[in-house]
Amino acid sequence: MDVFIEKLVKKQKTPKDTLTAIGLIVASLVVVFFIIPMIPFVKGFLIFFIIAIPFFAYYVIRSQNIEYEYAYTNGELDVDKIVAESRRKRLLSVDCKDFEIVAKLSSDKYLEEYKNIPNRIEAVSSMTSPDVYFAVFENGGKRTILYFEPDEKMIEAMWKYIPRKFFK
Repeated sequence: MDVFIEKLVKKQKTPKDTLTAIGLIVASLVVVFFIIPMIPFVKGFLIFFIIAIPFFAYYVIRSQNIEYEYAYTNGELDVDKIVAESRRKRLLSVDCKDFEIVAKLSSDKYLEEYKNIPNRIEAVSSMTSPDVYFAVFENGGKRTILYFEPDEKMIEAMWKYIPRKFFK
């Protein structure tokens, strides 16, 4: 019997994201209102900027809407990043048997050795969430740590697949 479990996690907005959005809106308004009085002198090129600058701000602000999708299929974990509900990028596809360890971030299994791994994939709503797990594995010859938020069904399925490496 095949096992297939999906979960979608929406990344929470940080204060930095909010400040970026506000800054882009203010900057685009200032630039547009600075350019509008110059239209009688140079028409075509400035009109392009009046249209392009707010569009660019809108594009960057929408790009801050990030979701992560986990798909667990028969021991294979796929992690995708979805930007602005339209662009999808595969971050990771790994067989769970390749995991060195999987445990809750708040557990005593999260040792200093794991905290210092430079290759990190943070596919979580927030690193402060109480549901964050970590998994350590080899990816392209480099030791990598994945932070993710599986649901109960995914935890059970992974635990059945790799019981000696998964710590609930």
